[in-house]
Amino acid sequence: MTEPIDPAITSKIVQALSSYLKRDPASITESHHLRDDLGLDSVAIIELLFEIEERFKLQIPDQDLPGLSTVGTVAAYVQRRLAESKTESRPESVKPATAAGKSKSAKSTTTRAAAAKSPSTKKAGSVKPAPAGKPKKAAAVASGKKKVASR
Repeated sequence: MTEPIDPAITSKIVQALSSYLKRDPASITESHHLRDDLGLDSVAIIELLFEIEERFKLQIPDQDLPGLSTVGTVAAYVQRRLAESKTESRPESVKPATAAGKSKSAKSTTTRAAAAKSPSTKKAGSVKPAPAGKPKKAAAVASGKKKVASR
């Protein structure tokens, strides 16, 4: 947390809080405690964090909730998570990830081929009973034709 918190992140969090609390955003600072200073209860904190998840397009695991006690800790947490997601997404878009993507597609092709063989085998197994069923249908159709022919 030695890195300064991005004011844009803090601003979005303060906006969410001010909207929820129906307060002037200028009256909310990073040092405000969500429960003690702003009066949020457990449900309100969960609702706020849900709003933050939506605004920043991230998910906050339940085990991280106890550490989010002030506006500043929430902002620092969001900034850290956004930085993590950027660093995680960058390698995926680089060539090694593309190679991994190719191997995944090769694996999925192999998996699809195996799956295609597997249902074919199942179909072949189900084909055996199907001909047994088809003559019945054919017999019913044939008998229907006979009736039509006899009329």
